[in-house]
Amino acid sequence: MLKLNTNLSTEELFKSYLDNGTISVGDVRVLSMEDLMKMIIENVHKYKITKQKDGRWSTYITDKTKPAGRRLIKKKSKADLNRFLLEFYHLNDSASLMTFGELFGRWVEYKKQFIGAENRKRGLSPSTIRRYERDFDHYIKGSKLDKTLICEITHISLETDITSVIKQFDMLEQSASNLIGYICQAMLFARRSEYITVNPAETIDRALLLSVCRFKPPKVDSERVLTLREYNELYEAVLRAQEGHPEYMPNYAIQLAMLTGMRVGEIAALHWSDIDDNFIHIDFSEHRLDYRDRKSVLVIDEPKNGKHRVVQMTEKIKAVFGKVKDIGFTSDEDFVFCRKDGMRYTGHDISCACDRRAKEAGIKKTSIHGIRRTMSSMLNTILPEKAVADMLGHTERVNERHYNYSMAENAEKKAALDQVYSKVFKISDYKPEEKKTGSA
Repeated sequence: MLKLNTNLSTEELFKSYLDNGTISVGDVRVLSMEDLMKMIIENVHKYKITKQKDGRWSTYITDKTKPAGRRLIKKKSKADLNRFLLEFYHLNDSASLMTFGELFGRWVEYKKQFIGAENRKRGLSPSTIRRYERDFDHYIKGSKLDKTLICEITHISLETDITSVIKQFDMLEQSASNLIGYICQAMLFARRSEYITVNPAETIDRALLLSVCRFKPPKVDSERVLTLREYNELYEAVLRAQEGHPEYMPNYAIQLAMLTGMRVGEIAALHWSDIDDNFIHIDFSEHRLDYRDRKSVLVIDEPKNGKHRVVQMTEKIKAVFGKVKDIGFTSDEDFVFCRKDGMRYTGHDISCACDRRAKEAGIKKTSIHGIRRTMSSMLNTILPEKAVADMLGHTERVNERHYNYSMAENAEKKAALDQVYSKVFKISDYKPEEKKTGSA
């Protein structure tokens, strides 16, 4: 949509244009691209607009430098030709004549100023920006929507274009929902920036769009969490691996995950100064930052959601740290899980080791996050969900509860961990029948 001065009638607008070579831009009345082009063709542009056999659109414009006094113009689409004519006759509001692809780029640039904001819980990560760029490049770039002028986008055309993308890429609901969100945010940015006067994304039917997504049945519990038997067998596989390779730190990191439910990034970022006789203090986490123009980097920063918390120390947890300390590897930066040369083991290193231990235990697939989900499920059978959220650093939304206080004191939380251990680890006094050596 283009915003035009309402004090003049259509005829007066074009008389003003013929007299002054321009139409003043106001803030009230709105003309659609179709109406504006009709006005141009009827009042100014004297040549026919035709579609060629090759699919391109063409017309002539006046050009006194040519022998015939005119010049042939061809464009790939009618929208491109309309845009050319608006600019040729000085009727363009350049902002509203940008394509959706150009708008998306401006929106991303605007969002970049909030990377690393002071409020870490609300600020944006470079990885979030990279996700916007990746999804645009994968799903939208080169599509009809990419090349459509934002002043030509309507509620129905936007739904039609999004539906086309969803079907073309056979998108799952979560991926499609994310993409729709990015498109809606970009269009809202256009409205707030006054590039357009009506935001067609405000009334799109999201539920209808998501109905064309590929259906993927939700995972059953057995695919999301480990059974007690599997948890026990994985723990035993970890202990065997420790015996075969006592200096390989990721095995102790996996054991810590199974005893606490900590995130892999929190374990990889753990410092000795974060540990005392009563608690593990979760004040840091490893994060990967992705960029378009350079390699990804790993940083140690605030824990996820900005939630600092403590994990109650148990005798089993103390024993893990005791083994690690006895091995004696040290890091200049005080990291717990490091190599002999002092280099820190990353979350990826620990996750890969976890995958190997699972295979050795005969478990098809698990991860540190699967271990965390299992520990959370077991604790939820003992403690109120708010208390579990406090222990594991979940948000209330994730726990689907909204309490303002925790009913469990530290002693209760520690007792809950010990209760889980007694239920799961039937091998608390594990002694191998013979010395086994497995891969690290």
